[in-house]
Amino acid sequence: MQTLDRPDRALSVANVLTLRTRLAIWSFLAFAGMIEMIVSRHTIQDDGICYLDMGDAILRADWKLALNGVWSPLYPFLQGLALRIARPSAYSQFTVVHFMNFLIYLFALACFEFFLQAVVARRSTDSLGETSPFPDWAVFAIGYAIFLWSALTMMTIRLVAPDTLMAAFVYLAVGLLVQIQAQPWRLSRFLFLGLALGLGYLAKAPMFPLALIFFGIAWWMGGNWRQSTPRVLAAALVFAAAAGPWIAALSHAKERITFGESARFNYVVHVNDAGPGWYFQDLGTARGHYLHAPRRIFDVPPVYDFASHPLGTSPMEYDPSYWSEGAVGHFSVRKQLSVVHHYIRYYLDEFFASQSALFVGFFVVCFLGGGYLGLRQILNRWPVWVIGLAGLAMYGFVHVELRYVGVFFALLWIGLFSGLRVPVSTNGLRLASLVTIAVVIATATPTILNVVGDLGRIPRDTLPHNHWRVAEDLRGMGVAPGDRVARLPAHFGLGWARLLGLTEVAEIPLENATDFWCAGQETQSQVLDKFRELRASVFVVEQAPPSPLCAPRAGWRKVGDGTYYAFKLQPLNQK
Repeated sequence: MQTLDRPDRALSVANVLTLRTRLAIWSFLAFAGMIEMIVSRHTIQDDGICYLDMGDAILRADWKLALNGVWSPLYPFLQGLALRIARPSAYSQFTVVHFMNFLIYLFALACFEFFLQAVVARRSTDSLGETSPFPDWAVFAIGYAIFLWSALTMMTIRLVAPDTLMAAFVYLAVGLLVQIQAQPWRLSRFLFLGLALGLGYLAKAPMFPLALIFFGIAWWMGGNWRQSTPRVLAAALVFAAAAGPWIAALSHAKERITFGESARFNYVVHVNDAGPGWYFQDLGTARGHYLHAPRRIFDVPPVYDFASHPLGTSPMEYDPSYWSEGAVGHFSVRKQLSVVHHYIRYYLDEFFASQSALFVGFFVVCFLGGGYLGLRQILNRWPVWVIGLAGLAMYGFVHVELRYVGVFFALLWIGLFSGLRVPVSTNGLRLASLVTIAVVIATATPTILNVVGDLGRIPRDTLPHNHWRVAEDLRGMGVAPGDRVARLPAHFGLGWARLLGLTEVAEIPLENATDFWCAGQETQSQVLDKFRELRASVFVVEQAPPSPLCAPRAGWRKVGDGTYYAFKLQPLNQK
């Protein structure tokens, strides 16, 4: 029987241990995602309802409803497909939705693994002077900690939203870029890059401008421009084949060439300060004029009517680009600099707060490895961290939420750490290992503690979920599928309306709840009459009165867990 030499045996055992360790990490990451899915299985936010309505419309080919200027189609299609296949009861509908979120999370993990493998494989293994590359195991360890933190804390799969799906395609595309950097003659890498970017655009429209940056980087890394140009053009054709039908259909619906209205909408709202909220009564610093903004049909408390465009469960939120149509974003250097300054401070707060361990660990290892050589290697990682910076900058010009930028923070840090160098001495390697362990613990522990806390909540989560309870109580009051509803919202979402098949046609803003509850009986009666004129069957208030002095009058019922109040509206001729 042939025996292995001692070095070969040691290498073989090391490889097995590495594989076993990574399998354990993958299992833990999958388990953490599953716990988050179980804990959030009955929750949903209002824009999540819009995605579900859009998914239903896509599957039944209702293009009037499906063609949406703000929400992209791939995520709704996947959710609609899951619901079509599972055919759940109303009680379990959101559980199926969150299970699809979990499957998307696993897909993102697979794409992240592909990206991380590409980054590690592309690194130089040469020793320069008295330094060597940051160990592969350290890059993997920090990478997995960053994925856990960004996926479950920043992007969070608890929300019914496409951010994790977009992140998956970003990881896939950056991994392909790294492979193109190593093998620029491989046409297949360019073709897969075009496909990943096209599907990423169908997940979220901001991938369209990012795709231009990806193509530019791929062209630059292709070497001879005569050879790289046709490959990039081939990638662009694949991108156009994937994204083109949606762009063409959306452009036809909007009667102008557009790849999506989310940029215009967000610029008008977040930079030009149009408002209030999504009710679009004031242009702020924007130009133009609203073509069909919601009507304000009562002054105090303000009541907004959007019954003229009754699409989906919540017409106002279903396609906000419709209600803001006609408003044109106005660029002001002073205002734009103010927005950019605000988000630079926001990013710096993130660097020095939740990302302080990564920040400190990076500079400690940088100092250990020597400045010039480390900088040269980090610059060689530029396709990774440049995409991270590009994503942060793109959102920083308009509007930033953590779930938008989690993937770009991940790219930035992995691009930086993968280029580090450490001393070849025993003390240098030991210190680098200690820094790696400290960074992994500090980065991953808060998320792990949250997951452990959620695990402890599962056995106590035995009551029927509140959206279903509200829907059942409203059904008991005589509210039927297809009815119209008026609402005073809080932070619980319209899940109950989706489960019962209702359409919201009027709303009092959250900040005016006290104005309604504490108004006199005559004012409240006038507001209810306005709802009756819109043929609403019920008025639902999603928060309790602010004090006993403003207690509900006759006709109100507590529904659900008691945090909701409902008033059944009889037609005006039956009052």
